[in-house]
Amino acid sequence: MSKPAAIFVAAAMAVTAGCVAVIASFGFGLSLAQALLAAFGALVAMAVIQLAFTRAAPQDGGRLEDLDRVVTQLQSRIETLEARISTLDGAASERARAATKPMVEEIAALGGLVNTIAKELAAQDVEIGRLKSAAAAQAAPPASAVTVAPPTVASRLPPEPPAASPAPLVAPRVQAAPEAFDPVDALSTAGPVPTDDVATRLDRALASGRIEPHLQPIVTLPGRRVAHYEALARIVEPTGVLAAADFREIAAARGRIAEIDRLMLQACAPVAQRLSAKGAGAVFLNIAIETLAAPEGRAGIAAQLEGRPDIARNVVLELPQSAFGRLAGEGAALLDRLRGQGLRFSMDAVEDLRLDPRELSRRGVRFVKVAAERLLDPETARGAAIHPADLASLLSRYDIELVATHVEEERTVPELLDMDVQLSQGALFGVPRPVRPAAPDEAPSARPAAATRLVPRSIGAR
Repeated sequence: MSKPAAIFVAAAMAVTAGCVAVIASFGFGLSLAQALLAAFGALVAMAVIQLAFTRAAPQDGGRLEDLDRVVTQLQSRIETLEARISTLDGAASERARAATKPMVEEIAALGGLVNTIAKELAAQDVEIGRLKSAAAAQAAPPASAVTVAPPTVASRLPPEPPAASPAPLVAPRVQAAPEAFDPVDALSTAGPVPTDDVATRLDRALASGRIEPHLQPIVTLPGRRVAHYEALARIVEPTGVLAAADFREIAAARGRIAEIDRLMLQACAPVAQRLSAKGAGAVFLNIAIETLAAPEGRAGIAAQLEGRPDIARNVVLELPQSAFGRLAGEGAALLDRLRGQGLRFSMDAVEDLRLDPRELSRRGVRFVKVAAERLLDPETARGAAIHPADLASLLSRYDIELVATHVEEERTVPELLDMDVQLSQGALFGVPRPVRPAAPDEAPSARPAAATRLVPRSIGAR
């Protein structure tokens, strides 16, 4: 109790004792000595009571100040510990990378040696096949000579009917084995395709339904077992295959992206069901923001997925990070309905690592794809709320898996493993290849195990 308050209480008790003396003298008829004795007794009683209450009052103010001081000290120590742990973590990572660098370089050298051997073997196989073809052509009659189709087309054309001449010798079709882990498209070697030619070929392909999915595997690390596939659009023609990168911008400019996405989803839905029957994972399919903004695009997605949870469970719709920020209106409402039916989403082309995993999980995102080069770039960690090495563990807390994409070199794999990345995709693990269609009269349940090969063909055009 403060000093002014104590003086006020003492004065009040004295006044109260005086009142007691006056009441005892004039009210009860007591003598002056008896009235003073009663007043003194009242004063003593009030003093005792005040003292008791003063001792019993909790000293909350002092305790709160002590607690505040202790909390401040603890916060300071925690900040110091966090700074030390960050320093130790960085030093440990640098030491680990320095220790594993020779091993990574040796693995990369071995990988290059294996690639060289594979190329040599492929070249020898091609040469042996060419010699066999030449020998067979010399032994066959001139009228029954058969022209060998190019490797990129032969796998997709029906076999030639047998010649009418008796027992002709047919030259075997020889397909050159692709270079190991070579992601280069066969068409890209011929230079850029003229824009007018691409637009014409795109219109022709859409009119005839020649937009086909080629599947690229998404593998687990370090075992490299195929976990999922990503479907990439290709225009398939008798003269070759056109990759999506060559026609997607032109299709967007002509307003035909929604039509391409609809055809891709229509083709991928049965493939996803067949893969699920084999025990494989899901099929990732890119959907453009233009498709969700167009009524016909939303109608195509709804017709394939809405009310069909058996397909929704086996398909993962993939949108770029920029599209997630612009989703609104009926497009966002459609995805919310599909999410309620079990559909999962993947965020692709992630550039900004300042992610909110709680919000992504709420919106149904179960996969986040980041280019391996960006994950391993030291500049990415500067200014970021979380170090890229901790991104996989952070996302896993919210049931989201990190996928490292565009992995093309063997030396990248150990560094991804250091970051606890468990899914990866890239030319190192397999290039996009066409789907082998099932026979029309072949039921999935009656198909033997050897005939259920879905993807990808051993050799096919990208």
